[in-house]
Amino acid sequence: MFFGLILISVGVILLLEKLNILEGGFGTYWPVILIAFGISIFISHQRRRRD
Repeated sequence: MFFGLILISVGVILLLEKLNILEGGFGTYWPVILIAFGISIFISHQRRRRD
């Protein structure tokens, strides 16, 4: 599910850049995607520990 959300987020960012609604380029936002990916991994490991 998380990978789907990442792909949707990247697609939305790229679309907004293409439509000149969002400025700064994709290079500005890739750290946010990495942080979100790391948080998802951390949360999934925490859930596995509980079970």
